[in-house]
Amino acid sequence: MEDLNILFAMVPTPDHLPPRPTDVPRESIKNGGLAGVERCYVVSDCLELTIDPHHRETRLEGIDRYLDSLPGSWVDESIVTHVSTGLRAEYQTRYEVATDTYLIHGAGPPTSSVGAAIDENERPLIELSVYSNGAIRIETHDPTNFGLQGLEGIGPTKAERLREHGFNSRDAIAGTTPKELAKIRGFGEKTATAVHTSATAIATGEVIQRDGGALPNGDPVFIDIETNGLNGEIAWLVGVLDGGSEEGHYLSFRQREHDDPTEHVDAFMSWLTGVARGRPVIAWNGYNFDFPIIKHHLERDAPEWVADWESRYQFDPLYYATTQGHATLPARSNRLEAVAAALGWVSTTTGVDGSTAAREYNTWRQTADQPDGYQPDWERLEAYCEDDVRALATIYESLQDVSRRPSGTETPRNRTGEQSRQGSLSDFS
Repeated sequence: MEDLNILFAMVPTPDHLPPRPTDVPRESIKNGGLAGVERCYVVSDCLELTIDPHHRETRLEGIDRYLDSLPGSWVDESIVTHVSTGLRAEYQTRYEVATDTYLIHGAGPPTSSVGAAIDENERPLIELSVYSNGAIRIETHDPTNFGLQGLEGIGPTKAERLREHGFNSRDAIAGTTPKELAKIRGFGEKTATAVHTSATAIATGEVIQRDGGALPNGDPVFIDIETNGLNGEIAWLVGVLDGGSEEGHYLSFRQREHDDPTEHVDAFMSWLTGVARGRPVIAWNGYNFDFPIIKHHLERDAPEWVADWESRYQFDPLYYATTQGHATLPARSNRLEAVAAALGWVSTTTGVDGSTAAREYNTWRQTADQPDGYQPDWERLEAYCEDDVRALATIYESLQDVSRRPSGTETPRNRTGEQSRQGSLSDFS
């Protein structure tokens, strides 16, 4: 990013925007310093979304006055992206006026599940990642994930008691001992140990093993899927990493024809039951997302593979670390990217996330029968999926490094208590 000429322009609120004189052509307005700029992000709170329930229409309030006040050169969508904190973070559109197109993104707090604005006391922090191609990735963070309350078991009361005893930072807590923390009122031995472990993991950027939970035997297969939405029914891309986080071989099983959701999952299962037979399958948040979606997809489109999928040992590192409590992770949140980045993983793709990938796929499917149907940048989307499986492998390797499981430990069990049946590659050589 440091080699790119990117400009951030913070513009006033609508009450302070001077209207452009009607007798002055837009093209004659000073370009605002965009000469030589590769990308400009105009950030304001000038735009809001209103809904007309009678006509079932939405409108960008303030858009006319906002556009009227922009210099003429600021209409080029290849250079300028418009960001409004008055629009919810998940909002984005291309707003067209005559021959001009404006890329508009929201950067405000999300709405609640019932559509109402989120209470001020619960408002998340908004993080914007911007890229030279005009893309924006927006992430929301729970404010309590920062500071002392981001530590395991710490709420406002315990955070205040820590401060009263001179523990004002995570580093300070990591630098003491659980025994000292246990002297604080309301901190038993168990709480003190958990707080110290949580602070140490974040301060050192390392996974900390807690009770020696067993990891799968055998060489894992790391997978990540892209779907047609958060509650997706179609796993249109199954990304696989065969090997380690750095040297492993990436395979991409992607839907090629919009009306054929079977060929790529058939190829994936053929590979999994052939070359990768018997090896454990690893996915981040797999128990809640990847594994059930793949099963549902197979049940609907390739039922002959369901038994093979269900019999394969499946392992979710997020469940192992957090729900089962076997390890403490070194990040403020349990997002895959956040945990992997804390461990030193560096993303190689920019401007793509799960919702972007789903939107690209859905647009492709919806326009596939049209002569000028939309074609996503498939290589970029596949590279994003590869990034995720390498991030996953980075985390798993860290879990392996700190695992205290002695040799000869009994094969681990699934959540259901069923013993896994995976072996190592040597079992089949």
